[in-house]
Amino acid sequence: MPVCPSSSLDLNQIPRNQWLAIYRTMCRARFTEQRMIRLYHQAKIFGGVYTGFGHEAIGAGTAHAGGDNDLFTPCIRDLTVHLARGLSVLDVFRQFLARATGPTRGRDGNVHYGRLDQGVYAMISHLGAMISVAVGGVMARRRQGLDAVAMAYVGDGATSTGDFHEAVNYASVFDVPLLVVIENNQFAYSTPNSQQYRCKHLIDRAPGYGIEGVQVDGNDAVAVHLKVREIVGEMRQTPRPVLLECDTLRIRGHGEHDDAGYIPEALKAEYAARDPLDNMRRSLTDAEIATARELDTIDSECQQEIDEGYQQALAEPMPDPATLLEGVYAE
Repeated sequence: MPVCPSSSLDLNQIPRNQWLAIYRTMCRARFTEQRMIRLYHQAKIFGGVYTGFGHEAIGAGTAHAGGDNDLFTPCIRDLTVHLARGLSVLDVFRQFLARATGPTRGRDGNVHYGRLDQGVYAMISHLGAMISVAVGGVMARRRQGLDAVAMAYVGDGATSTGDFHEAVNYASVFDVPLLVVIENNQFAYSTPNSQQYRCKHLIDRAPGYGIEGVQVDGNDAVAVHLKVREIVGEMRQTPRPVLLECDTLRIRGHGEHDDAGYIPEALKAEYAARDPLDNMRRSLTDAEIATARELDTIDSECQQEIDEGYQQALAEPMPDPATLLEGVYAE
């Protein structure tokens, strides 16, 4: 199977501003989730908190490779996808704090939000179910004459479900321009890969669907972005589905209620040493795309945005109970 190397890549084929935008998205996501963890433990969050610590390179690297007409079905660890597509940090805090001004107007205080005007579907706790939504959406846009592609995000556990099989098989039969982004973080909640599947790599399943499978280092935003730009560019000309397996490990538990004690300490240490943000900083400075001081400035700007965003959201109103039945049914 083709494997995209995680080193010796030419960053100069992409404009400098694009790399800085990817790094900024990763920082905004990490810093936002750090604040959400604190708000969760202060009992200010409505619902659970599921972070993408360790996944930032995947969402940022893929979503920044998309175009205006493309569609996305992010999963629970893909805050980077929402931010890359244009959602504000303020709206993220409004959502998790269940404010009336948020994307779901306080109807949901969790991960079930999206913005179709930004090409992002509101997710369900799907385990593969949103792949078929992405397939239908991108087929509709293609019939409208748009050169759209879709990116559907799933974890390794979702690849063991019937929804995954049916959607990927359908996309293969009808040459749907679909990139299935498998975020392989080694555990489906607490179930290790060794108890999920027998193939060596999940993309080993791709030939059974008659499609291509590609592996990338999911902790390397440069490798992810360059490979996805290549795949998406080809998809626009020759529509077809592709499986993209991104190797990573979530740094924290399944959610903030989970201490992740089932993950071996040696494995945690191995992936912590390859933190996506540290990797991206190293790549940008080594390639002289940016200096450490310039990246520090981005860090500071992101932190300021996060601090202002959550404070503003906290000051905004909760939904009026009198509006409870609004938006439940189509009018």
